[in-house]
Amino acid sequence: MISVITVCYNAEQLIEGTLRSTLQQKDDQYELIIVDGLSRDKTLNVAKQIIEEFEFPETRYRILSERDNGIYDAMNKGVKLAKGDYVIFMNCGDSFNNPNVLSTLETFSQRNNADAIYGDTRIQFYEGTGLYCGEIGNGDDIMPFSHQSIIVKREHLINHPFDTSYKILADREFFTWMRNNKLTFAHCDVVVSNYDAREGLSENNPLKMAFERDRLTGKVNGKLYFIRKLILTFTIGLIQPIKRLCPRKILNVYFRKKRKFIQWI
Repeated sequence: MISVITVCYNAEQLIEGTLRSTLQQKDDQYELIIVDGLSRDKTLNVAKQIIEEFEFPETRYRILSERDNGIYDAMNKGVKLAKGDYVIFMNCGDSFNNPNVLSTLETFSQRNNADAIYGDTRIQFYEGTGLYCGEIGNGDDIMPFSHQSIIVKREHLINHPFDTSYKILADREFFTWMRNNKLTFAHCDVVVSNYDAREGLSENNPLKMAFERDRLTGKVNGKLYFIRKLILTFTIGLIQPIKRLCPRKILNVYFRKKRKFIQWI
């Protein structure tokens, strides 16, 4: 069984699309876990209305609403509530690509008992829509996939929860741990999710992400790291101001060429 975990906070405008794509899944075994950060808007009301509309069995969903210490803390809470063999995080704003995704992954997992199974992602950028195809060799040996498009055995997320000291790359830290421990990954040829990267945390915080990546790789422990930190600040740190000032058309041309591993649609 696959547990679908949706983390949300003040997301009444986003949660409907995410939940509809989940509840339209034709697989009849998955469960839904909603972890809400004590939203102050109508997020929970919208969620409950959609669940009732689909007449989703009470035995197959749970809703937790309480304060958390960020998205990764909420994701850890969802894992503890889950009962599935595998877990996938489909957070607010993300959605499944089609109604057959979970049944396809379920069937694949029965044939290939990998610790993690991942597919492809349809991503919306400012400069267009593209496919991020999760095959080894696309330039990233740790995460050749988006975290919205991978199911992971729950036991591993229990044994090694997301490190909440990372605000952007806790998922990367987790998958680095999996790689280091020789856990198995398998690619399933299916577009799993739709992801809007235009307002993504990593997309709009390149400097913070660079610092976290250096911490993850151990570069921060170097004696002269302060020099690298200054260089990053005056290079990568200028990306966001430039993006705010530069005409969108110019940025679109630049980023379409830069995103070498995206198949533009």
